[in-house]
Amino acid sequence: MLELLVVVTFFGYIFYLRNYADLRSKSEKEEAAFSKGIELYKNGQFDESYAYFDLKISEKPKSGVAYLYRGLSRKGKGKRTEGFQDVQTAASIDDDIFRAHMELGRFYLEDQDYNAALQSLNKAVIKAQETSPEPYYWRAQVYLQLGQRTEAGADFASEKRINEQGKNEKQAPRLKAPFFNKKLVASMVMAAFTSTIVVMSIKNAETVHLPYLITVLAAIAIGFVEPTKGWVIALLQCVLVFSGYLLFTTQPETSGRRELENFGLYGSLVLTMAASFLGGFMKRALVMK
Repeated sequence: MLELLVVVTFFGYIFYLRNYADLRSKSEKEEAAFSKGIELYKNGQFDESYAYFDLKISEKPKSGVAYLYRGLSRKGKGKRTEGFQDVQTAASIDDDIFRAHMELGRFYLEDQDYNAALQSLNKAVIKAQETSPEPYYWRAQVYLQLGQRTEAGADFASEKRINEQGKNEKQAPRLKAPFFNKKLVASMVMAAFTSTIVVMSIKNAETVHLPYLITVLAAIAIGFVEPTKGWVIALLQCVLVFSGYLLFTTQPETSGRRELENFGLYGSLVLTMAASFLGGFMKRALVMK
C-alpha cells in the first residue's frame, strides 16, 4: 500500500508540474519554445522561418503558433493564399491567439473586405487584453476606411496609451512579486500530503529505505516546483513530519524499533532540505538550457 502511495504521490507531482505549475497559456509556452523560428521571421528570413515552422507542424500538428508563423512566412515569401490558409488554421486551432485574429484582419484589410477585417480585429482586441497596441492600430485603419473617424481616433488613443504604459514599465523599477501566491499555497498543501506519507512510512517500514525514498522524491519535486521558494516548502515539510510523528504516533515499545524510527525521522528531515535544493538546481538548469 505504501509503495502505491509513493507512486501516486510522485506522479501526482509530475502532473502538477506539467499542468499547473507553469501558469502561462498554451500559446505563450509555444511562443517561448519557438523563439528561434519567430526571430528568423522577424529578421525577414522567410525561407528559413518557413522551413522551421513547417518542421514544427509535422512534430506538433495542433500548434496554433506554428501555423500562424508558417502562414506569415509564406506571406513573406509571396505565397499569400497559402499564408492566409495557415493563419486561418491557427485561429481555428487556438482561438485565444490574438495575433492570429489580428493577422486575419490584416489580410481582409488588404483585400478591402472591411466588415470581415473589423470582425477579426474586434476579436484580436478582446483576446489581447490590452497587452499589445497592434490590434488597436489595425482596427483604427479599418475604421478610417469605413469613414468612422471617431472610432478610429479612440483606437489610436488606446494604441498610444498602451505604448506609453510599456515605456513606463521599462523605465520604472521592477516591483517585487508577492512572496505568497496561489502556486506557493498549492505547494504547501502538497507538502502536507507528502508529510503524512513520510510519517506513515517511518512508522510502518521495516527499514529506512522506503521513508528515505519517499522523502527524496517529494523534496526533489518541491524544489522543482518552487526553485526559489522551495526552502519554505521544505522547511514546512520538516516541521510537519517532525510534529506529526511526535503528536500523532505512539512511541515503539522496543529500543530497536525506536532507533529505527528515529533514524528514519531525522534522516528524512536532512534529506528534505538537501533534495529540495537539488530539485531547484535541476529546474534552474532546465530553464537555462
